[in-house]
Amino acid sequence: MSKKIALISGISRSAVRSSASLAFVVGATAVFLTAAGSALWHQPVVSAAVKTPAFGREVIVDHQRLGGEPSISIDSQDRVYVAAPFGFSTTASYVWRSTDHGQSFHLVPGDLATFGKPTTCVGGGDSALAVDSVNRLYFADLQGLTDVSNSVSSDQGATFLTTCNAANTVGVDRPWIATFGDPQNGGALYQTVDQIGQCVGACDQDLGEVGANIVEITRSQDGVTFSPLPAQQIEPDGIVSGIVTDSNGGVYIAHTALVDASGKIVGGTDANSNDNAIVVVRFPNGYNSTVPIQLQNGQTLCQTSPSTCSTYIVYRAPLNADGSSPVTVGQDFSPIAIDRAGNLYVTWAQASVDSTGNISGSSQIFMAVSTDHGAHWGKPVRVSAATPSLQTNLFPWIAAGDPGRVDIVWYGTSTLGSCPSQPCGSAAIQAHWSVMMAQSLNAIAKGAPNPAPSFSTTQISEVSNHFGAICTMGIGCTTGGDRGLLDFLSVTVGLQGEANVVWADAVNQNFNGGTSSPLIAFNRQVAGPSLYANVGQVSGASPASGSGAGSPDAFYSANGAMIAASQNLTLKSASVSMPDPQHYRFQISVASLSTLLVSPTLGGTDAVWLVRWEVPDANGAGHTYFAGMESDAGQAPSFFDGETSTINSTHGKFMTYPPARTISGTFTPLGVITLDVPVADVGGNSKASLVSITGLTVTQATPSSTGDTIFNQIDATRPFDLKP
Repeated sequence: MSKKIALISGISRSAVRSSASLAFVVGATAVFLTAAGSALWHQPVVSAAVKTPAFGREVIVDHQRLGGEPSISIDSQDRVYVAAPFGFSTTASYVWRSTDHGQSFHLVPGDLATFGKPTTCVGGGDSALAVDSVNRLYFADLQGLTDVSNSVSSDQGATFLTTCNAANTVGVDRPWIATFGDPQNGGALYQTVDQIGQCVGACDQDLGEVGANIVEITRSQDGVTFSPLPAQQIEPDGIVSGIVTDSNGGVYIAHTALVDASGKIVGGTDANSNDNAIVVVRFPNGYNSTVPIQLQNGQTLCQTSPSTCSTYIVYRAPLNADGSSPVTVGQDFSPIAIDRAGNLYVTWAQASVDSTGNISGSSQIFMAVSTDHGAHWGKPVRVSAATPSLQTNLFPWIAAGDPGRVDIVWYGTSTLGSCPSQPCGSAAIQAHWSVMMAQSLNAIAKGAPNPAPSFSTTQISEVSNHFGAICTMGIGCTTGGDRGLLDFLSVTVGLQGEANVVWADAVNQNFNGGTSSPLIAFNRQVAGPSLYANVGQVSGASPASGSGAGSPDAFYSANGAMIAASQNLTLKSASVSMPDPQHYRFQISVASLSTLLVSPTLGGTDAVWLVRWEVPDANGAGHTYFAGMESDAGQAPSFFDGETSTINSTHGKFMTYPPARTISGTFTPLGVITLDVPVADVGGNSKASLVSITGLTVTQATPSSTGDTIFNQIDATRPFDLKP
């Protein structure tokens, strides 16, 4: 039964939502130019001028560290940063950086080899990223619901200043951060969190029901010193969903809530843990108080101090007579974006619920727009009307460029449960999910929200990124349900106005502890309309097939340093062919193989030249296979293939590549490695599509045969496909 939990350890969380046809529809239906179903295989099409965004091949951000809910930020030099939490038990989250325009990623230099955690305070719960106007990097990390770590780097992640006390209170959740200008020169870094321990003192019984959250705000000028501490409480909420700033220093925070007919926030959720409203709080002049205002007599901050902030209702579904909500919104978050003119956009997933609080209908994606700083909002538009075959849609995220130009991404599937009967909802279905995007260039018309914007849609993931259920109960998923993807995916606008998307990719057989084992994936728009009108069409390299070039970024990144790769680890290219129907032939080319010896300064004396790829499965999650050559301390190499495994705790933590079978292979001193892989070793289907084929060079301290080796990525090729 996909029912939301009302309280877990005193924490109100969003519920399991999904499936079936929408029983509660609001706003106008979006007109669409193209529609994409939940296809198992998607082939991008790139032409000189296209109306629909097109993407390149999927880039795996990290080939070993498993995780979900990735955050993404891009600085003015097109350095792409990605972060993801690794779990409370690990006390770690990870930060990766690409300096080759998203072709490949390394852990930031300030990580601790070989585990990979940045040299910051403990965390692992939730992570967030931001960059400022002078390209400083900010990284927030939740410490097991007890506090928030916040760190800043002025050298692109090589070193960090860090604080272990950015919240100064026990019982906080889900930090989000945003910058205004240069925080050290008249700007600010803002952080918002949910105080899940409820407010204290006089407001305890007046602001929301027991177990609800209170959304808060605090500010920093240096990235590590926050004021006020504890943070300023604002108002009750279901879950805080994001924070943005405008060009004048205004701040906007989005959250879900339970709102009555008068527009009053009566709590975070109803008794079934469902929320009926999307809310935005505006601080028109930013927030710079050093002393928090104590909230009393049931008043919110904006009621107590109207000059400080205003609360605006984006959308509210009428409550039932008993005070319960007929819908659930968020699933899990209601992200907010702001365009270059200051117009606001909020998106969310919504489904109907029955009298017991269970999901009873299809989950659909909605968007609302404000052109007056949040004071008024247009009627919600059903974005997923542009993908009519998708019945269950979750975890939307939004990015905006020029006025009216937005990209919205989410996970979607055509599978519908037994709705309105039970089981119904994303946690109850076995489905192929895909990463979808809808783009609108006219969400604003004549200076006002457009009630019927057009959308073009595309499938970003080349193959289904997940098979199975998706649990949306947050940490409540420990009681049952696949939460491997965690709670969101992300999109941000690049320098050309192109979409840059990160998500959780679980195309493998490594299902552990009831949970899938995803890697973080990235893709960049290479064609189609830009969100910046003056750019017009995005221009990027066509998706590669058959072979991929090496990256200029060949180095060992750890312990505050980057050490250039030796010639034998510097990739020139990787390629694949089929000399006969029974074999794949992979070739990996490096600068030289006059010696197989690698320096221990590159992270280990065991070197592996690896190629990995994904194969979709019409009946399951798909497979990740690999083949490689390995040499320990420069000795004669071995040649092997296999399918991925994982190092596990309660669920998968690291993906590994243990050799399963010996294969035929050769290498030349000039740097060409040839691997002949029997098709029978890697699925047995000579007609299968091979997706996101990537050549890698890595170092490690122990042989791959141990099965628990964590390696150091040195170089990676551009990903490419083979479609026989």
